[in-house]
Amino acid sequence: MLIQLLTILCILIYGAGILFLNRRLTAPTIYAHRVWLSNIGAIALHGALIATILAERGVNNLNFLIVLSIIAWLLGLFSVSRGRQLASLMLRPAIFGFAIVSVLLLQVLPESGGLHASMTYGLAVHIILSLIAFSLLVLAALYAGQILYLNRVLKTRSARALNEHFPPLMTVEQYFFRLLGAGTAVLTLAIVAGILFVDDLFAKGQIHKTVLSIAAWLCFGGIVVAHNTRGLRGKPIVLFTLTAAVLLTLAYFGSRFVRDIILS
Repeated sequence: MLIQLLTILCILIYGAGILFLNRRLTAPTIYAHRVWLSNIGAIALHGALIATILAERGVNNLNFLIVLSIIAWLLGLFSVSRGRQLASLMLRPAIFGFAIVSVLLLQVLPESGGLHASMTYGLAVHIILSLIAFSLLVLAALYAGQILYLNRVLKTRSARALNEHFPPLMTVEQYFFRLLGAGTAVLTLAIVAGILFVDDLFAKGQIHKTVLSIAAWLCFGGIVVAHNTRGLRGKPIVLFTLTAAVLLTLAYFGSRFVRDIILS
């Protein structure tokens, strides 16, 4: 009963947050407090929902849908932590929409799957680092998409490009590279923790995930090194980031989706 109540409240508050965010972008001073309160409330309720589900079902039942909802919550948390930054406000309705979908799926689809190994401290560290790394790097990919959009607006010399409702391109790029660096660092720690603490990391059923994760890590690491040493930026870097994000998504969710959703 508590889970259903938290689910309904989450959806309502996330929906209110999206409504206020959309109005905030056209009326910056009118809806500022409503945006802040609804955003904080949505993140708090979503966190409470995840904690309640894990407490009731146990951490060994960490299946595709729960992981998806945790990712959505982390994306929302990282976005809300940016406060009233315009670039973050523009992305937040999409992030909140994804969060609503993830919460709904927890109720609509049946419980299935879960970990195939007992939870240990080492495995817990690997999972936590992996979730944080994935969330940071997906958020970086969202900012990469925003950079492409802003570049397109600027190149068309549209009058809207000078509008105060658009964030400065350089500011978005700077935060994009900070997210990329932080996400790559955490992903490095997650891979190291996996090598140290996960026994079947290179087993037949896990090898594809490991290979894709390392491939994505090499891509992200190459981008960070190229930017820091040679100052590379622009469209090629953005597109390479999006490609690396796809590889990491396939590594994290490819087999989980087939096992926990399709086969179940």
